[in-house]
Amino acid sequence: MSGDAERISMEAADWLVRLRERPGDREAASAFAAWCDADAAHVRAWEEMQALFDMIGSVEANHPDYLAPAADGRSAPSQVRRALPKWRVAAMAAVIACIAVLGGPEIILRLRADHLTPAGGMANVALDDGSRVRLGPDSAIAVAYTPGHRNIRLLRGQAWFEVHPDPARPFRVEAEGIAATALGTAFDVRMIGPDRSVAVGHGRVRVEGAASSVLGAGDWVSAASGRAAVTGHQASDLAGIWRTGSVVIRGRTVAEAIEELRPWYKGRIVLADEAIGRKRVTGIFRLSDPEDALRALVQPHGGGIVQITPWLMIVTGN
Repeated sequence: MSGDAERISMEAADWLVRLRERPGDREAASAFAAWCDADAAHVRAWEEMQALFDMIGSVEANHPDYLAPAADGRSAPSQVRRALPKWRVAAMAAVIACIAVLGGPEIILRLRADHLTPAGGMANVALDDGSRVRLGPDSAIAVAYTPGHRNIRLLRGQAWFEVHPDPARPFRVEAEGIAATALGTAFDVRMIGPDRSVAVGHGRVRVEGAASSVLGAGDWVSAASGRAAVTGHQASDLAGIWRTGSVVIRGRTVAEAIEELRPWYKGRIVLADEAIGRKRVTGIFRLSDPEDALRALVQPHGGGIVQITPWLMIVTGN
């Protein structure tokens, strides 16, 4: 977790204590609303704190509404549902803050996900509307269907969507900064390392966010924080090729390519040579054998692999 994320988590924990110590305090509620309005990351951290608080069992088991309208119309915290001793709230907030900093992301992912897979594993998911999802390794999705919409959030990893047509209920997939709405199609959405990408197998997809456009069969778009979006075209059967245990790498650095391998390896991959990590590679690599794929990535550049245990591979230079 970055320094900023740690700071925000600690601030959310502090608000957890303050709002429970001062229920009904309009000044505190107003200050809290201003804190939430200042950054979307603040709202996410607050939701995570509330979810962890609930998970520990200090409030009702049913998931609460985290933010309710304040008197001034802005976001404000939900009211305290039961009085707790101040010392207990403070102690629990400290524990929750530690969990959030040390292991919170994984815990929160499991709380939010409707379907998830372990490293090296994949899953077929049948949705209520007849649509199907092929969920990649170390991946997770949350499903939110309403009478008028079908919303999927890709929380981690990659997923292939075969969408059952229903013009009255748009099918939308969101993945941190990029969103894809199916226009009758099968398509791939990925969050690997810093990259967010959409690739279309057949039909059309409307993409919004970092790169807004309508993609047809074979089209793809890739975006990452701090970089301009890149678009391209490929053979349509290459979209979602990871489902066959392979990946296409186009002019990526070895370090970026290693990110593609991590979900397929049940252990840890450590890049110990930054010079090797900066080299660029292009090719199709077999994900079904991560060790072989890693060797194929680094050997042409003079790199090697040291396998310490079945769960740790270290990439070294000359």
